[in-house]
Amino acid sequence: MILVKTFYAHNELRNFSYLIQDNETGHSWVIDPYEAQPMIDYIKKNSLVLKGILNTHQHFDHIRGNALLAEAFSAPVHKLKNLESLDLGSSSSLHIIDTPGHTLDHQVFTWKKGDQHLAIFSGDTLFNSGVGNCKGGGDVNLLFKTIEKLKLLPGSTLVYPGHDYKKRNLEFALSVEPDNKHIKAELNSIRNVPTEELPPLTLGQELLVNPFLRLDSEEVNQNVMKNLGISEESDTLRKDIFIRLRQLRDVW
Repeated sequence: MILVKTFYAHNELRNFSYLIQDNETGHSWVIDPYEAQPMIDYIKKNSLVLKGILNTHQHFDHIRGNALLAEAFSAPVHKLKNLESLDLGSSSSLHIIDTPGHTLDHQVFTWKKGDQHLAIFSGDTLFNSGVGNCKGGGDVNLLFKTIEKLKLLPGSTLVYPGHDYKKRNLEFALSVEPDNKHIKAELNSIRNVPTEELPPLTLGQELLVNPFLRLDSEEVNQNVMKNLGISEESDTLRKDIFIRLRQLRDVW
């Protein structure tokens, strides 16, 4: 049986790191380690074998714990190519998808059991109720294409992002879609709940509250287009709205 253990860093950037473990074999893999020591302690306490380390991209807060983990367990840092996969055991595998946008080298990892998509480890590409910025060597045009591709994954897919920006993202989402009852309900549900106790949302739930996945929403369109000076007949309307949303979120 495959399990996912979430580690929350309690740092200014609110990093999430993940450990995937196969309870049958004791094998484990780490994704985007920020703090190595809590992960080292967990692996040793549970008598796990660290088989490898994966990074969604090379920003320092996502590779910060690589060296200590690699040294502690003689584990390799994997750099896999687009569409390659990693066998996790228990009929499960991790599939690599190139997702340029936040950075040009960004990848996400989809966890599948057989043909069923179970989860996506989305790094800084897709957040709860938001997407990554493009300030550190990214390209918003590529990010638009990437998000349009990822939103086609099954709605039951759990989303494991690289940071907890959920509350702030929901507040921004509400500013561009103030009549969205799902955003209001989600904001209300997380009040006074510690980050480490928040359950992951599915992609289907994200489609209800994430403005970057809701480019066809009439309300989002109206609130964004009034600042763009473009017509509804524009051939690039969806991308224009996406880019403007990202610009607005950058200064929110």
